[in-house]
This record gives sequence, C-alpha cells and structure tokens, in this order.
Amino acid sequence: MASRIRSVSLDRWVAFALFVILAVVPFVGSLYNTQTFGRFISYMILALALDILWGGSGLMDLGFAVFFGLGGYVVGISLSIQHGLPAFMTSGGLTELPVFYTPLLSIPVAWVIAIVLPALVALLMGYFVFTSKVKGVFFNIITLAFASLFELLIRNQQAYTGGSTGVNGIARGLSDMGLNTIQWYYVALVALVAVYALCRWLMSSRFGKIVNSVRDNEDRLQFLGYNPATFKMTIFAISGAIAGFAGALYIPMSSFISIDSGGVVFSTTILIWLAVGGRGNLTGAMVGALLVNLLQNTLSTSFGDMWQLVLGVLLILIVQFLPRGIIGTLLDHQRTRRLERMRGETDGGSGTDRVDAEGGR
Repeated sequence: MASRIRSVSLDRWVAFALFVILAVVPFVGSLYNTQTFGRFISYMILALALDILWGGSGLMDLGFAVFFGLGGYVVGISLSIQHGLPAFMTSGGLTELPVFYTPLLSIPVAWVIAIVLPALVALLMGYFVFTSKVKGVFFNIITLAFASLFELLIRNQQAYTGGSTGVNGIARGLSDMGLNTIQWYYVALVALVAVYALCRWLMSSRFGKIVNSVRDNEDRLQFLGYNPATFKMTIFAISGAIAGFAGALYIPMSSFISIDSGGVVFSTTILIWLAVGGRGNLTGAMVGALLVNLLQNTLSTSFGDMWQLVLGVLLILIVQFLPRGIIGTLLDHQRTRRLERMRGETDGGSGTDRVDAEGGR
C-alpha cells in the first residue's frame, strides 16, 4: 500500500491539495475573496486549455485569449439584454436588438454558443493554417495578428460590443439565473475538476500520444501515415472550446467583460502562467495561473503603481532558476530520487547475492 502511494506522481498530489484548498475558500474568506478566487478558477481552466495546445502539441498561440473573450462576450451580452437594450447599445444609437443577437435571448443557448463558437473559429483558422503547413514563428505571428484584429473589432463596434468600456448591465441578468456568488463559485470549481480530468484523460489517450508526437517529431509522424494537420486542427478546436467555456464561467464571478480579457496583453499573460507553473503539465498550468494572479492581487495592494515591476522581477527569477516551471522542477526532483532509490535497491540486492555465492563456495 505504501509503495503504491509513493508511486503516485507529485503533480497529482498537488492537484488534489489545490482542489481541497479551493473548496474551503468560501468558508474561510469573505465574499470578495470568494469572487476573486472564482475568477482565478476560470483562469485555471483557461490555462488547462492552453496547456493541452502548447504543452501537448507544441503550438504556442500568441492570441489564445481571443477564445476566452469570445465565450465571455457571448454570455455577457446575453445577460445584458435580458431586460431590454443595455446602455452601451442605446448610447451607440441602436433602438432595437440586432437580429444576430436574437439567439442570445435564451441564456442556455448562449452558453452553448460560448463553447461552440470558439471551437468553430479555432477549427476554421486551424484548417487554413495547418493545411497550408504553416508552423513555427509564422504560426505565432498569425495568432498574434488574429488577437490584434479581435481587439480592433471590439473597440470599433461600440454599439454592439461596448467598445473600450466593456459590456455593462450583466449583474441584473445574472440575478435572474437564481444562483448566488457562493453557488456560482462551486459550479466553477466542479467545472475545473471536470476539465482537469477531461484533459488528463485526453492527453493519456491514443489521440493524446499522437498529439505529443506532433510536438516531438512531426515529420516522422507523417512518415508513419498520419496527417498532422488533422490532429492539430482537432486539438486547436478542443482547446478553443475549453477556453470559451472558461470565458463563460468568468462572467458570473466578475459581472463584467471587456477587451482586456481577450486581447494581446492577456494572451501573453496566459503564456507566463504556463512558464511559471510548468508547460506540458496540467497541474503546473493550474498552479501557474493561481500563483501569478495571487501575486498580482497582493502586489498591486502592497506596492501601488510599482506592482508590475516587482511582479516582473519575481517572474524573471522563477523562470531563470526554475526553467521547467515549479511543478516541472518538482517532478524532476521526484524522478531523481526514485532513480537513486532504485539504484540503491539494485546495489543492495547485488551485494546480498555475492555474499550468498561466497558462502556457498
């Protein structure tokens, strides 16, 4: 039994401890803290989505926050139009609800669209990019340009998106759903556990192994008869759907959405989460998202306008001395200890055999 417990990888223990800690937050913290950690949970789901893409297939998306923003805007606008036209539409000169927003009058439909739309956008984008065999830095540039275009679209369509000021009037529509902040928090937490389990199952399946092969040696995979573009499109769509779901869960905990949650700056921030926690490890993605946001919250209170400089120095130190991230470094240490233990057991067994042989002679 003890050996079986020792055989469990450290990242799984950390993930379990993380879920337990998050489960008790509403009991030990204020309502404000619960809302704050609720937002962090949506960020952790977003980090999981990027990790199966970047960590799993090696595709570094510099505009990944677009999918989070799409999910958030869909649900946010849906909630804001439940009691008539919101202020950002009327101030933009609209007198009636645009036809393409009609499906969003149904909140359940809006949640489905928040997941399906980012997946379709990712699938369509992936089709043109991956079938054209675009890879490496060129893929990075395309995704960065995509995020810039999304920012431009949101800012310029003030009457339809709220522009730079964001979508208001969400809280009133949110009250119609019948769940309070604590209940929404646990909905988000259950969703986090479910997404974590889904991603772990996905990346340990045959499909996940092939996706890892795309990252490690795409040419050899193609030589074996697989089409890498198909697997890239699929994992891109799945990660986009999860990111959209995270954006939808962000709305009940924030009652607000703006381009700050879907632009270039936020996209690079997500990459930092994975670099700090450990890319290619689901637990590392969650730890990185939680830690960086906790530091951001704490430092902004303690250091005022200097908090970004202090946070930047801390992140540089972490990446410099822990290049594989926090969880990646801990896993390397665990593997080293296991190898040393195995060598010790092997050497001990060999010594016993020699003594028995000499005694027999």
